[in-house]
Amino acid sequence: MLVEPFLPLDLQGWGWTAAYAAYALCAAGLVWRTRDLEASVRPGEAGAEDAAPAWTTRLLWILLAFAPSLLLLAVTSHLSTNVAPIPFLWVLPLVLYLLSFILCFDHPRWYARKFFLALLAPALVAMGWLILPDNHKVPMPWQVAAFGVALFVVCMAAHGELVRLKPSPRRLTAFYLSLSLGGALGGLFAGVLAPRLFVGLVELPIGLLVMAALGLSVWLRDAGEGTAKWLKWTYGGWLLAGLAGAGWFHHQRQKDFAEDSLLQVRNFYGTLRIREQGEGRYRLRHLLHGTINHGGQFLAGEHAHDATTYYGPDSGVGLALAVLGERGSLKVGVVGLGSGTLLNYGRKGDAYRVYEINPLVERIARTWFVALPECKASTEVVMGDARLSMEAEPAQGYDLLAVDAFSSDAIPVHLLTRQAFDAYARHLKPGGVLAVHISNRYLDLAPVLRLEAEARGWEARLVSDAEDDETGVYRSDWVLLSARAEFFAAPDLADAEPLSVNAKVRRWTDDFSNLYRILR
Repeated sequence: MLVEPFLPLDLQGWGWTAAYAAYALCAAGLVWRTRDLEASVRPGEAGAEDAAPAWTTRLLWILLAFAPSLLLLAVTSHLSTNVAPIPFLWVLPLVLYLLSFILCFDHPRWYARKFFLALLAPALVAMGWLILPDNHKVPMPWQVAAFGVALFVVCMAAHGELVRLKPSPRRLTAFYLSLSLGGALGGLFAGVLAPRLFVGLVELPIGLLVMAALGLSVWLRDAGEGTAKWLKWTYGGWLLAGLAGAGWFHHQRQKDFAEDSLLQVRNFYGTLRIREQGEGRYRLRHLLHGTINHGGQFLAGEHAHDATTYYGPDSGVGLALAVLGERGSLKVGVVGLGSGTLLNYGRKGDAYRVYEINPLVERIARTWFVALPECKASTEVVMGDARLSMEAEPAQGYDLLAVDAFSSDAIPVHLLTRQAFDAYARHLKPGGVLAVHISNRYLDLAPVLRLEAEARGWEARLVSDAEDDETGVYRSDWVLLSARAEFFAAPDLADAEPLSVNAKVRRWTDDFSNLYRILR
């Protein structure tokens, strides 16, 4: 597997790095300063139980705060990227994290040590299993429930052990400063360092391994007095099995990625991979963002420019380009470049203008795929957020504007609001066509587009095509919208269907959107 070198830090990255680092350094400095305060206590004022904690205890304070902080951010990132960017999925992990903190520090009775340590191993193994590439199709409710329960167990174990290690009141300053330092380091690692140190999303498996090791170490450290020997080693073996399980799943995940990945790179927008599958004539190269395919091409030279994946000839966007192309040269706007597969439809005399926010995507499309560099049409790539770019430029007069800017299964809500459609309408020619790709495992976006079309007096149809392994085409759902109703009278669009109705859905705006209402 080829690995891209570390990316240079941008100004925003430097700002976050400096903020996290300053916070962590301040906390570390204050922890160090407390050593002087402890040394200043006269021997007669403190008993044996008030002795300064060992450095191993201080390290456990920091690590037991580090691990749940890291896992909080890693689980939130995984759910919001690979499931759906629903606010509930951002808030739920934070609520569980804070709830565990409140319960554990409220009173020791809430932390049943043997119960939560017994659950720690299966919780870690469950999360390790769920992030394997082959398990991303587990139904969303089960994923959310499993991650929620597992994260709560992990946080209760970490915070409960912190309470057990809490020193006498005289030493609490150092204790709470150590907690602050550990939490800051968890955020620094997950939010700033990991995206620049690793080419894959490894924060979650690393957090699982750290927590498994901590669970084993605190049990063996403190289970001596009053604990039967058989119970001590039974729990120790159980937690060791959890550590081994989490480690095995992490190894398997990295192995699966490495075996079929020619390139794996990462930046602020996520992880991109190049993967090849198939044999001979059917050897297909894919670009993946997270778990979702963003286009591909056959490696056989005579088929390199075939329209594959979600952009086949019978897809909604493929049919729309065929119908519009009968009138002559086309000017086409594309929101989301991917591997550039859609540009294979470009003909001499056509003009394609592509909006792409991720600079790595353009670099990969130009070096690993042929659709963009060898497109017969004139092409232009506009870097930046598509909506902001379109709002800032004059009307382009597109015959067709294709919106396909999903990252993994995350929905860019700001591209589906009334204000976004105002921008699209301004850039379309009179009677032009807007094509929106809505293939998604968890969300039904058709009712949202139906309301938008009705509000504007447009016609809207859903075009779904079937999967075809021989041609490298995946099943896809595209919604075509146009103010010119005659467009849908074309024979090629005879199978296009009216959009589904959902009485609970309201028109989306920049101030309102509700993803709960469109969950499948």
